[in-house]
Parts: sequence; C-alpha cells; structure tokens
Amino acid sequence: MSKNSSGGSHVGSASILLIFAVLSLVSFATLTMASSKADYNLSNKLISRQQEYARACHQGNAFVAAINSGYETQTSDGIIRESVPINDNQALDIAIMQKSSKISKNSGNTFKVIQWQIVNISDFEYDATLPVMP
Repeated sequence: MSKNSSGGSHVGSASILLIFAVLSLVSFATLTMASSKADYNLSNKLISRQQEYARACHQGNAFVAAINSGYETQTSDGIIRESVPINDNQALDIAIMQKSSKISKNSGNTFKVIQWQIVNISDFEYDATLPVMP
C-alpha cells in the first residue's frame, strides 16, 4: 500500500494566492495615494490661478467703471487701453472704445469693451524632454 499525500500542495497554492492578493492591494493603494496627491496639487494650483484671475477681472471692472463715470485717460484712435497683471507671466488686456450712440436710454454707458483678453507677457520655453532613466 502506498500513500500519496497531495494535501500539502493545496495549502501552498492558497498561501501564494493570498500573497499575490495582498501585493496587488498594496500596489493599488500606493497608486491611489500617488494619484490623489497629484490631484490635490493640481487643485491647489487651479485655486490660486482662479483667485489671481478674479482679482485681475475685479481691477478691470473697476477700470471700466471709472472710464464710464468720466475718468480721463489717454486714448489712441479713440481706444482706451489698460493692462492688468494677473501673475508674472500673464496680464489681462482691456480695450474700450467710445460708442457712437447709446444703445439703451436707461444706461449711462457710452463706452464699449472691445478687448478683454489674457495675454502672455513673457516668453515660455517648454521642456519637451522626458525624464526617463537610461
């Protein structure tokens, strides 16, 4: 009578399966943490960018209101221009032109905004290299 013991191989395969399951869970958890950290950093950058743009728009609206209320400034060809800095690299360019006639009788606006645009004020040198280890 010979006894075949094949019970030990099933216990080993269950242990290997458990080890692979734990390793995959740890890998996915690490990837999730890295992704959430990147999303958090991007969200903070977007918040600061939106705050800078809102501040520039507020200053631009104050400029337009001052011109509509009679503030005198230099014009070129009947166009009043203003550049409001957003950050070190961008500015909000505003151009206002006097209307020939009022569109609305109830409105005191005699000027029309013809440009409200974000422009780059510095040259960008984009990094096109990929940081790949040799």
